[in-house]
Amino acid sequence: MGDPRNKLPRSVVVLNVIMIVIVLVICVLVVMLMNPQLTKAPEVEKTTSSSVSDDVGDGTSASTAATTTTPKSSVSMTKRSTEPTESAADPVEETEEPAVPDTEDNAPDTAYSRQNFENDLFIGDSITTGLYLYNKLDMKNVAASVGYTPYKAYTEPIDLADGTAATALEYAEKLQPKRIFIMLGSNGLVSAAAMEDSYRTLINKLSASCPDSMLYCISVSPVTTDSSLAASGGITNDMVTEFNSFIKSVCVEQGIPYIDFNSQITDANGYFLHDYAEADGLHFKGITYDLMLAYIENNYL
Repeated sequence: MGDPRNKLPRSVVVLNVIMIVIVLVICVLVVMLMNPQLTKAPEVEKTTSSSVSDDVGDGTSASTAATTTTPKSSVSMTKRSTEPTESAADPVEETEEPAVPDTEDNAPDTAYSRQNFENDLFIGDSITTGLYLYNKLDMKNVAASVGYTPYKAYTEPIDLADGTAATALEYAEKLQPKRIFIMLGSNGLVSAAAMEDSYRTLINKLSASCPDSMLYCISVSPVTTDSSLAASGGITNDMVTEFNSFIKSVCVEQGIPYIDFNSQITDANGYFLHDYAEADGLHFKGITYDLMLAYIENNYL
C-alpha cells in the first residue's frame, strides 16, 4: 500500500473534475458557435405503426414500426418517384367525358380519291352533272344533262368535255371506261312503267359497246318530307321506291352490282335527309357527292 500522505484531498479531486468538465463544455460551445449547422437537429418524419405496417407488409411488427424514423428529405424523394405526376393525377376526369354522338369522328366518311375514278364514266341527269359542277370529278368522267332519261342516253346528243356532241352511249363507246355508273330514272318516274324497257335497253347497248367495262346501277335519289310535287317534278318517294326495286331486279338479271346509295342519305322512313338535299328537296348538295363517291370507293371498287 502507498503512503497515505501522498494522496490528494477529496475536495481537490472533485474540484479538478469540475474544472475539466467546465473546460470540455466551453470547448463544445465554442465549436458549436463556430459551426451553427451542428446546432440544428435533422428533421425527421416519424412513421406511425399503422402506416409502416401498411408499407412494409404483414411481416413487420407494430413495435418495430413505431420506432422507425425516416429523414424528411428521403421521404420527399420517395414520394416524388412514386406518386403520379400532375398531368396524370386525374385520369378519371379524362376518361369519363360523355360521348358526343354527332362529332366529326362519327360523321359519315366523305373522303375519296379522285384518282380512283379517272378512268370511269358516270351517265345521268341534272343530279349527275353536279359531279363536275361541284368539281368532284373532271367533266370528261361525266356524260349527263338536264332532263336526261335512259331513252335519251342512247338517242339524244349532249355537250361533252371534249367539245363535241354525242349521246352518252356514243361517248362511252369512244371512251371505253373502266367502269360505267348509270344514275338515271328521276326524269320519267311519273310514267315509270314506260321507262323500264328503255333502262334495260340502255344496259344491253352499253354491255355490247363496252364489253370490257364494268357496269353499275345507282339507286334513284329520294325526295325530302317537305318537297312539293312542283319542285320535284311530281316525284314521290313511293315512285322512287318502286323504280329502285325494278333497277335492283334488272341488276340481278344482268349480274350487275346495284348501288343502294339511298340507304346513306335517307331517314328511317325513306325521306331524303335535309343535310344532303338542296332546297328543292331533290338535288344533291356538294357534300352529298363526296359521300356518294366515298361510299362507292369503299364498297364497290
